[in-house]
Amino acid sequence: MKPENTSRIRDTVYVVGAGFSKGLGYPLTKSLLIEVWDRLPEDSREQMTEIVKFHHPSFNVDRLTTFPDIEQLLTEMAVNLQLFDASRPAEGRFTKDQLRESREILLFEIASWFHELYGPAIKASWLSEMVQKMRSEKAAIVSFNWDLILDHRLFSTNLDSQSYGLSKNLGEGPLLLKPHGSLNWYEGRQLEYVKDLKKIEIFHHKQESKCVHAFLRPRGVKSKSGKRYTPLIIPPTYIKDFKPSIFKRLWQDCTDVLSTPRRLVFLGYSLPAADLHAQFIFRCGFHNQLNGRIKDNTGRYPPTGAAEVIIVNPDQDAARRIEAVAGPKIQCTWVPKPIQDWLTADG
Repeated sequence: MKPENTSRIRDTVYVVGAGFSKGLGYPLTKSLLIEVWDRLPEDSREQMTEIVKFHHPSFNVDRLTTFPDIEQLLTEMAVNLQLFDASRPAEGRFTKDQLRESREILLFEIASWFHELYGPAIKASWLSEMVQKMRSEKAAIVSFNWDLILDHRLFSTNLDSQSYGLSKNLGEGPLLLKPHGSLNWYEGRQLEYVKDLKKIEIFHHKQESKCVHAFLRPRGVKSKSGKRYTPLIIPPTYIKDFKPSIFKRLWQDCTDVLSTPRRLVFLGYSLPAADLHAQFIFRCGFHNQLNGRIKDNTGRYPPTGAAEVIIVNPDQDAARRIEAVAGPKIQCTWVPKPIQDWLTADG
């Protein structure tokens, strides 16, 4: 639901990326396939080896430099599935089901690993200070990370649909928008046998009769029969699928909060060149800061003006990508420091 007022939705908006979680012990996307490889079951690893070799003939598991970026590999697997029937008269060494299964196992193992990393990650000394800052500012946070660090440090046992911007209005407290999904989100049917006290409904689409539940505590779904349940996340691919209605709502809210801040801070977010969806949303936000948000009917609300943009990232290329999307009328300040160092200086 779009805000009805013409003022700022949140004075301060943080955009959180993989660099934020890297400081807490999580892997970066570019090294994700290498680091998760040995976690794959042996038979799945053998099958994945053949899939990778098909797309990258020089691939050698003993040479780390031959591992493709996981975003590239998952995109190649998606294209393989899309053109599977059109590219061959019969199934060859791999079936479509095997391709789907390999993709599912890879994502499941990543999700399981991230759950294991949660415990050590929340002990980082600077995290408490960052969370307190976000709370005191009643900030909106746009997080492209799946992990649950901010979810449970910001809201603890009060986690609900409003925490994620999925209630009837955006509320007044801190707000966590996750346009790429979350490790504790599952489509309703997957959690039908989970006790109500362990989950909460965060989204319901009446027309489609679909709902999304969230676990109240960081955990994955464990099946006694060995069935794998992959959370509702957008995999890192060049061709992203945002079909579930919850994502349409989330991207609308992201556009709104990015359109009216007084201060916009990028924390370890690189705005990947291949993520055209994110680039588009940020471009809409920067445009609306200068020209006003679009109303539900016609015309625009009065613009709130250009935000103060701060880019906290040691990677200068990342800063340049954000500056390019912001455009010449938006002033950006690059802070080439780790987040914890900037946090100390920012107070």
